Amino acid sequence: MKYKQEAEKLATTKKWTDIHKIWAEYNGKHLKEAVVNFGLKTGHDCLAAHLGKSGIYETSKCIICQMPNSTMDKEHLLHCPNLDTDQQVLKNTIELYWDATAMMR
Repeated sequence: MKYKQEAEKLATTKKWTDIHKIWAEYNGKHLKEAVVNFGLKTGHDCLAAHLGKSGIYETSKCIICQMPNSTMDKEHLLHCPNLDTDQQVLKNTIELYWDATAMMR
């Protein structure tokens, strides 16, 4: 019982506290769109910022452009010079996310 109370207390500060509401927002959308938006909204995505915090990558720096002081997160995708900069204005975050994760492989 004590563990459950501690877990509930810790969860109140997390982005995914209302995970059922976040899922309801994207449920029924195209799978690729739902996966990206859900991951970005909860902070559990496959970008270096999250993978660095998780210990999967050594750093949260953008591994695509390697710019000093860059953090590979949702905002960086919109400005990363190695993500088809000519088309960035036309692309949305979902397409940029999939482009970035493909380049990370």
